[in-house]
Amino acid sequence: MKMHRALLAVVLSFAGAPTLAEELESTLSAESTLSVESSFAAPASENTTVPIKGTVSGSPESVTFSGDAVVKSRLAADPDFNRPRLVLTIDLTSVAGIGSTSGAKYVISGPELTQRDVAASHSLEFAFPFKSTKSATSATARTGVASFVLDFDVNTGAVTGASGSVVTPNFPQ
Repeated sequence: MKMHRALLAVVLSFAGAPTLAEELESTLSAESTLSVESSFAAPASENTTVPIKGTVSGSPESVTFSGDAVVKSRLAADPDFNRPRLVLTIDLTSVAGIGSTSGAKYVISGPELTQRDVAASHSLEFAFPFKSTKSATSATARTGVASFVLDFDVNTGAVTGASGSVVTPNFPQ
């Protein structure tokens, strides 16, 4: 909230209301400004490696995935509502797939970013794209679903336990 008043003071000073801006600025002490800035300093991310495996069935072939997902977690402060959030990055780029009939290699690109309320445990799943390494275009991309159960230390945001799997999506038709 203090930061919002400081920004308002800056906007008002440019809008031709210097006296109101000066009054708002004088109400902010150097100490309160420093406390607002320090609340935005993010704690170090915690990284956890989660073994993951499973099969995505479908055409032209089923693909069996295995590898290690990297889960990065951190607590993010919320100075306005005083409710920290758990920020998660789940990277599946180290998970690879093998086609059941062709033996083709399949890769997953890009991490999944999400945030959740701080809690001791979360169950989450998300769809991810994958494609054959033989394909030059993304026109042959398919979709799988990664499912995770993650346990956290609510004081630090560190992952304390994790399991994951890959499954075939069950999208409504």
